[in-house]
Amino acid sequence: MVESLYTRFKSVLLGEIVSDDVRDEIAGNLGEVENDIGSSTLPSHPYYPTNLELPNYTEPTFSMTTILAVFLSVLSLIICSSLIIISRSKNYNNNIVHPQNQANLNSKYKVSTANKIIFTWFVICGFIHTFFEGYFAAFYQTMQQDNGLFGQMWKEYALSDSRYLTADAFVVNMERITSTLWGPLSFTTALAIYQNWPSRYVLQFVISMGQIYGCILYYWTTIFEGSPHSRPEPYYYWGYFVFANAFWTVIPSALIFDSWVRLTSAVREDLKRKSKKVD
Repeated sequence: MVESLYTRFKSVLLGEIVSDDVRDEIAGNLGEVENDIGSSTLPSHPYYPTNLELPNYTEPTFSMTTILAVFLSVLSLIICSSLIIISRSKNYNNNIVHPQNQANLNSKYKVSTANKIIFTWFVICGFIHTFFEGYFAAFYQTMQQDNGLFGQMWKEYALSDSRYLTADAFVVNMERITSTLWGPLSFTTALAIYQNWPSRYVLQFVISMGQIYGCILYYWTTIFEGSPHSRPEPYYYWGYFVFANAFWTVIPSALIFDSWVRLTSAVREDLKRKSKKVD
């Protein structure tokens, strides 16, 4: 339709409005425009910015609904399994006076709700950092044409941040650090919580600091540019990019505060004991 209107305009303009000399000059200029129209193509992908070049891009075979359903199903399975595992931990002694009573015996090893949630959080982090983000860190160079399950999940997420399809240096190195450090350490922290080791507070403090630092850098390296890598639809920018990543700023902030309180309290008690011995 555009080309037909352009052709009609060209014939009217050249045939009825201007003189022969001007007509020849305009014809040359319009010829160049005509060539540009013929050679220009629309983006062959749905990602932003629209002039982004993805020469090896292969369209996903799974729908958005399927991808999200699979992801949420696996996430639900991890959550349920984690809650069952931590609920069976025998490392939390609540000092019940009469353990011979079966009801008291069951409650003797009751794990607090807070510890259940924190344990589950670090198990989730362990799986996401190690396997999902680790997959990207290993295969980022072929992500454009990757139609495996994880590859299509990353393509879906890339609608909110196309840097994941362009081997962006910051994103690649950030994911390498996340998958090699925070992933295994998250599993270690979950084990420490299950065993009720005091070291769990040091671990959760260190990991949470790393998560917040990485997430802030991740946000601001694109926000500083005006967020050009996300599609304009709210559910991509606010849903995928902002909301989904906000968990790694809000929860770690709470865990840092918890660790700070626990560690300073332990040091304070230790100083009190030492002062009593001196006296």
